[in-house]
Amino acid sequence: MYLGEIVAGLSLLDKANGIWKKYRKEQTPTPESLAARFIRLFETHGVHRNQIPRFFGHAISPQDVQTEAGLLVKLDETVLESACAMFAVRREWLDGAEPQAHHCYDFYREPLQFLNFIQGLKQSNPDGQISGVLIAPRKIDTYPEAILILQESIGTIGDKTIYRHYLCHNWNFTYWKARAYLTACVAIAWKANVFIHGAYLDQPQINKLSAGEGLMGWQGEGIWHFGIKRWNPEDMALNPDVFLKGVDPEKDNYGIKKALELWLDLEKEGFMHAGFDSDARLLFKAALLKY
Repeated sequence: MYLGEIVAGLSLLDKANGIWKKYRKEQTPTPESLAARFIRLFETHGVHRNQIPRFFGHAISPQDVQTEAGLLVKLDETVLESACAMFAVRREWLDGAEPQAHHCYDFYREPLQFLNFIQGLKQSNPDGQISGVLIAPRKIDTYPEAILILQESIGTIGDKTIYRHYLCHNWNFTYWKARAYLTACVAIAWKANVFIHGAYLDQPQINKLSAGEGLMGWQGEGIWHFGIKRWNPEDMALNPDVFLKGVDPEKDNYGIKKALELWLDLEKEGFMHAGFDSDARLLFKAALLKY
């Protein structure tokens, strides 16, 4: 009797293993060819495969993009490097070697580097328009990270503008020091006529963006994919209440006091001037006196 039960149990186990192996085989994605990934790069940014020759050039013809085999012949080092530069993606991603598509920039505690970065983009592409979105977590989580995405126009297809994107991550949205430096970056952008609007996402979605693994472009929608202005990030440089919203006060309001002090220090260095006529410094000094 026991032997029969053991045999029956092993039979069920074999069946279960067979089902699991079949499931894993079905779920394992087919490796994407270099040509397919090249086409996806353009189409994600709003350039149809048939428009690649017109938009990108490099002696790629409409006939070349009809098949992966035909396109692969044209994908030499110059073409691949140029495509990566055009959309600011990592070559390792285009090669299929690594999942991270985008470079991730960290300007925490580095407002001057952020200013230089903005100025560098403008100098290298004087005809381009730059804007951005600051995405904050919808709910406060264990590590509530925000992310700043900059969007730069690089050309047009018909009436459609094509963009590339830059990820600025590592912003703990409730930590007083990170909030102050993030606010400085927003103010720097606005003063440079790089207008930043605000949006909200759930934390897992922000984390995926922060890792740089999701190819940005959103089929040509760009950052408007996140909706039109859900909140106004520039107000953090103008209004103490907005600046402090969601900041972890820590013990004895230490976080609040340090946030206000750092805002005033950064303002004194010129990093909180968003280009508006404002008596913000007086408002922040008055707010600090309350603590």
